[in-house]
Amino acid sequence: MAIDDMVTELRKLAKVVDDATKKIGELKEPVKESSESIPIAQDGISDIIKETEKAANNIMNLLDDINENSSVIDKNLRNLIGFNPVKKIKESLLNLKELNQKNISKILDVLSILSFQDITGQKLYKIQNTLNEAKVKLLRVLVDSEVEAKELPVEKKQEIYGKFNDLVSDNQKMEQNDVNSILSELGF
Repeated sequence: MAIDDMVTELRKLAKVVDDATKKIGELKEPVKESSESIPIAQDGISDIIKETEKAANNIMNLLDDINENSSVIDKNLRNLIGFNPVKKIKESLLNLKELNQKNISKILDVLSILSFQDITGQKLYKIQNTLNEAKVKLLRVLVDSEVEAKELPVEKKQEIYGKFNDLVSDNQKMEQNDVNSILSELGF
């Protein structure tokens, strides 16, 4: 009876292993698709970071110019008021000076609000890094499952793992051509 029980258990274990192998096989295509779409998302995020940074810098430069012009206007208004003109002109000049001061204050508020660009850029860089980490993990699953599933010579396995480790070791953005090279060696 003990041998029959062991045979039954071994059959069950073989079925579990077979089912698990099939499930891993089913994951290969979604993992491959994900590893191809992540670089597109990373490139999009990089473009957003560059463009928002460029736009924010342009706006800040324009606001700096307007602020300098407002300072010159303020100085000229002070000089004109200093000439002690007639009451109506003096009131207009004082009103212009007050409006100019409000504009300067609003410019400083806008410059302060634009500092969000740095925070937004940092958040986008974090998202980009997270995408890169996910791509590395997905690629690792794909490489591991394919290398183990194929009956490759030990040297070829070492070569593939070496390329993979070189690709992910520097923590920089992986080039899709390098990823494709490894995938093609695995038959994708």
